[in-house]
Amino acid sequence: MGRTGSMFFQELKDSFEVLGISKKEDIELIKKGKIWIKKNGKIEVLKGNFLLDKDFNHSFDFLFFTVKNPVGPAISFYFRRIKEKKLKIPAIFLSQNGIEAGEEAISILKEIFGEKAKEIPVFRISLFNPVEKEIENEKILISYSLPIKMAISQISGPRVNVSEIFDKNFKVFFMDSKNAKNMEYSKLFLNLIGMPSATYGFSIKEGFLKKEIFKEEILALREYKKVVKLSGGKFLNFPGYPVEILSFLISLPIFLLVFLRNILVEKIEKGRAGKKKDLDEIDYYNGAVLKMANKLKVEVPINSKILERVKK
Repeated sequence: MGRTGSMFFQELKDSFEVLGISKKEDIELIKKGKIWIKKNGKIEVLKGNFLLDKDFNHSFDFLFFTVKNPVGPAISFYFRRIKEKKLKIPAIFLSQNGIEAGEEAISILKEIFGEKAKEIPVFRISLFNPVEKEIENEKILISYSLPIKMAISQISGPRVNVSEIFDKNFKVFFMDSKNAKNMEYSKLFLNLIGMPSATYGFSIKEGFLKKEIFKEEILALREYKKVVKLSGGKFLNFPGYPVEILSFLISLPIFLLVFLRNILVEKIEKGRAGKKKDLDEIDYYNGAVLKMANKLKVEVPINSKILERVKK
């Protein structure tokens, strides 16, 4: 299930009938009591009902896909089995970072179900809470804070009210379908912050304190802001995550931003506790910026350089 899947499982299992689906090695660790949940200062072992992915043969109202990008293989595996076994077709939630998961999932569903794919409700989730994984005294700790803050937008299928699902321990900002892509653009803006620093082996705070790296951070975000604008998109503000305001601030002169960087980093790094950004999904972060730019036939040399540095 991974970090995000474990979080959703833990927070939904007391209110609904929830079944966790994962690989054999993960379920064995859970059965041995090796995986723990750490939230708001409390630690408890992860318990519940789990199913091997190869034994999937159940009907569900909803399926949460929390795998890392690309999501296509997982959608294909489960929904081909749903079709083969004539199981109930569930609505799906996609929590992947980046801006491609929704279109990728809908494309796979069309391959499997044809025109009937339009009848499947598909929701995109932009998760704002950091979810960390660490090892402590032979325990695998999945840590996060409450409430879980996220934005949700339905991008396909007949309208379904899912607000009751996220009643407890969640703070959800529901977005209309017209703003679904803007929601993704806004979350990607946040994901991009700290990527240049991480390519040099630094946390956001460490990178921001180095003038040349900080400059690269700002210039990369400016390139992204440009391609979003050319694509017809815009950034949105969410409580605690004022992306539209941040996108305005990065347009200020670099010398002024250097002066303000201590204030910026304290706001941006809140909740990350000095951890470096993961680079394993950089193709869906800076790589997504490059892909957008290529479609628009514009250059994004800073994002290209960041991506190339990791590839080397």
